[in-house]
Formats: sequence, structure tokens, C-alpha cells
Amino acid sequence: VVCLVLAQTSLWLFELGLQRYLEAGLRNESESLLIALVRGPNGLQLDEQRLSPAYQRPFSGHYFRIDFDTGHWRSRSLWDLKLPEPEGAGLHANFQLGKTEQSLLLFQADYRKFGQDISITVAQDYTPVRASFLRVQQVGLGLGLAALALILALQRITVRRALRPLERAREQISQLQQGKRSQLDEQVPSELEPLVSQINHLLIHTEDSLKRSRN
Repeated sequence: VVCLVLAQTSLWLFELGLQRYLEAGLRNESESLLIALVRGPNGLQLDEQRLSPAYQRPFSGHYFRIDFDTGHWRSRSLWDLKLPEPEGAGLHANFQLGKTEQSLLLFQADYRKFGQDISITVAQDYTPVRASFLRVQQVGLGLGLAALALILALQRITVRRALRPLERAREQISQLQQGKRSQLDEQVPSELEPLVSQINHLLIHTEDSLKRSRN
């Protein structure tokens, strides 16, 4: 159980570190979109030549939305869906893209350019990564249960072997009751030597007491 908890905790920490790594990439994408904003005759314009081709393919797994005072832009990869709006800047997870099966990792940042406040939200499909973690969890759980069953089986065998000297001592005590022996064998593991010696000493003492009583 401790191993399973440690494995799950390690996996969670690894996923957290991976999200922080992906956050750095999303931040770079956000800054690239900020650079793609240029001043045009009618105000802000988005230079599409500076955009990644992934933002042009529908449901490619890479999306953005740029909000400013007079309007907004969004990537063509969103098609007719709306990008979820997180509360506050920074990294956000566990957002679904419409009716698709894509789980999004979003990063939102606020900037100021050409005297305007600009909010840029970029998102990446996190579903493949999450599916990989789920498979790792399932495999880890299966291996953990198999290891637990093996440990229990080995423990049972070990305990049985460890208790064999006690079983032999029990049989010898039964023989003492039947008069088939007068003492216990002292060829026992060191852990049982004090007990066997004490029983043999008790037997000698009892025999001496019987002899005195007969006399």
C-alpha cells in the first residue's frame, strides 16, 4: 500500500512538473501572438503569416483567442466552437473544448501594446498526455497488486518455515505427555533455545521433586 501511494504521488508530481514545462511553451506561444499583433490603418491587426500552421487546421489541438478593447480574434482551428474562458491569468487545466473529447490546458496572460489592454489565451490538447498517465496508473496498479500478492505468498511460506521448529517442539511436548521422551531436543534455532532450556530445566526439577516424594 505504501509503494502504491508513493508511486501515485510520484506520478502526480511528474504530471505537475510536465504541466509547468508545457506552461513555458504556452507562454512562448502567447508572446509570439503578441509579436504578431501589428499596427494597421484601422488599428490593431494580426499578421497571420507569423502564425503557426497548427492554428489554421480545424481541431488541431492548438488554439488561441485574443481579446482587446474593440474586438477579438480567434484561431481557425476552433472552427465554430468557443474557447473556454478561465478565471484569471496563469495556467488552467481540465477544460473541455465544446462537445469534443479534447481536454485543454490553457494559459492566459494580460499585456499592453500600442496603448491597448490585450488578453491572450492559448490552449493545447492535453488528452494524449492524460491518456498516457492513465495507462501508466493502470499498469502501475496491476503491477502493484501482483507484487502485493507475491509478497503475501512469500510471507506465508516464510512464516510457515519459521514456525516449523515450534511445530516440532509441540510434537515433542506431546511425546513428553505420552512418556515417550524425557526431555526436548536442544537442537533448535537460537530464538527457541531459552524456551527449550527452561522447559528441560522444569522437567528435571519436576523429576527431582517426584523422586524426593517417592523417597
